Amino acid sequence: MSRSARVASIDVLQTLAGALQRFRGDAAGSLDDLEMELRHALQWIHHDRKEYWTREVQRGYENATQTRLQLEQARVMRRVAGREPSCVDEKRALERAKRRLETARQKVEAVEHWIYAVDRAVDEFRRSRAQFITWLDTDLARAVAALNRMSASLETYVSLETPAGPAPAALGGAAESAAAQGAEENSAAQTARDAETRETGP
Repeated sequence: MSRSARVASIDVLQTLAGALQRFRGDAAGSLDDLEMELRHALQWIHHDRKEYWTREVQRGYENATQTRLQLEQARVMRRVAGREPSCVDEKRALERAKRRLETARQKVEAVEHWIYAVDRAVDEFRRSRAQFITWLDTDLARAVAALNRMSASLETYVSLETPAGPAPAALGGAAESAAAQGAEENSAAQTARDAETRETGP
């Protein structure tokens, strides 16, 4: 089934082709920017955060061990006549060290969870990005080329010169003049025949 389009201006095709070409370049640039941001995000969560909280866990273990030893030393040094000393400050320090260690462990688990989630999201984005880039390089590029071909064809079409010939109005005037002249000639001939008949009549 043939299809047709009503084009009022050839410039519109050129404008549309230019707009699509600019969109192609802008879209490709935006995708490159997004890829760079993704790399920064992956670096941050895979290395910066993971390494930071892993170190915090190690520090937490060391701090908890140190505060526990300090508590034991305080108990030994302050034990009097078999009575257990309170060692309130040392106990509080140990509790703080335990809480910091537990927080660091939770952060490590959270980082592992989000690494998995982010990696899945990035993989999905990159698949969509590859499909979009393919569309930009194929379908959109073909559309721009088609618009340029249509524009060139239409410009060639409208530039063709039509064969020279008399204008319809001129042709009409000439026909009317010829008809009038013919009528005058017929009238003159009829007048001549009538005169001849009178002269040779009975």
